[in-house]
Formats: sequence, structure tokens, C-alpha cells
Amino acid sequence: MSSTSSIESTDDLKCQDAEIVSWLAGRVDELLERMKQEPFWLTVTDPTTPDHVVQAIMREIYLEIVGYQPHVIEAAIASIAQLPRSMKPKMIRSMLYHQADEWDHGEMALRDFVNMGGDETYARNLPMSPPSFAVAGVWWMITQLRDPFAYIDALYLFEGLTPIVTDAVKEGLRAKGMREDQLEYVEFHSTEDLKHARLVNHLIAEVVSSYPEALDSVQRGYEYFEAVYPIPVWRTAYERAMRSDA
Repeated sequence: MSSTSSIESTDDLKCQDAEIVSWLAGRVDELLERMKQEPFWLTVTDPTTPDHVVQAIMREIYLEIVGYQPHVIEAAIASIAQLPRSMKPKMIRSMLYHQADEWDHGEMALRDFVNMGGDETYARNLPMSPPSFAVAGVWWMITQLRDPFAYIDALYLFEGLTPIVTDAVKEGLRAKGMREDQLEYVEFHSTEDLKHARLVNHLIAEVVSSYPEALDSVQRGYEYFEAVYPIPVWRTAYERAMRSDA
């Protein structure tokens, strides 16, 4: 399977089990290469960037997470409830357990934001940015359209990308003066999401094997979510940080 295929050109491809996971891994690799050309990535990873600039970017990224994360969790749980009743209960249990593990991660990002000097009341009452609204919108539309298999591959983008990115930047962030109580979200996801990624890989392979008719939905879920995350969200955080530093 070509990892550059669009959703239109993948309709006739017969991805099964491990093949769909391989396709997803290739898509994440491509996305990561595009991200590395983005100003937000170049700025955060450049050793010559002033400490306060990197910290400002991270503070704004945390603020974005505070906005969209509760909606993602709520919509994901609703989508899980729409899965076929023929699905093995242990699969549903694994999905719900995973969402429970993610339950407070918006609060985790909020703690980091506050520990970086952000105002909690401001963060809790701030309307979502348009890109974060779009993130929430994708997850809620998956629920609204009753297309629950799409949720699984949208989830893959979170769990496949986050541990790579957080592991790549965390030591550089420490070098920029960020304290451990400002890196709770980054540190947690650099390790725990490796376990989550393995779980999601298993869930995807099991779903495609048991429900081959779900393949199109599974692929669409990734495509939907990649259109709005992470690049648009992180661009917005970067631009806001740059304006505040001007």
C-alpha cells in the first residue's frame, strides 16, 4: 500500500490486519516529516531560540489542549457506545479503559499551563481557537454520523504521534528552563502513549479482521483527523506566542 494514497484512491485497496497498521504508521511518518518543516517545530527545537520564546509556545500549546481534550473524550466514549453489539466485550472494555486513562489529560495540560504562569480562570473560560474547535468538531461528527469505526483510526493519530513528538522535544524543553512541574503532560505522554499505541494497534487489527466492512471507515477516521490535527492547532499556538512576544 502506498502511504501517499488519498482516501479516494484507497477505496479499492484491500488492507487487512497488519497492513492497515503499516499504512497508518507510514502516514504518521509522513506527517512527522511535514511537521519538522513547520515554524513551530523549527523554533522549539532550535538551540538558539530564546528560552522564553520556547516556553511561550509550549504554554499556548497547553492552552489548546485544555480547550479540545474534554470534547474528544466525551465524543470518543459516545462513539464506543455505537459499536456493534456483536463486538467482544473485552474489546469494548479496553476502549473504555483507555478513555478513562485519558480522562483528566486536559487537567494535566492545565496544571502545566498554570505552573508556567498562566491563569486558571482564564484558561477554563477561554473559547476554543478555531483549529481546536475543528478538532472537537471532527470527533463529534464521527459520533453524529454514527460512524464509530472511524473513531479508532482518529485515535491512532493521537497515540501514534504523541509519544514520538514528546520524546523528541522533552530534553530540549528542559534545556530551555522548563521545570518538571511544567512538563507533566510531555513526560507522561512520552512514555505512557507507547503502551496506548500498542493497544490501539491491536484494536485496529482486531476490528479490521472481525469487521472487514469497517475498513473504509477506519481509513476515513485517520484522514478526517489529520486534516485538522496537529499542524493547524500547533500553528495557532505558535502564532499566538509570537504575537505575545512581539
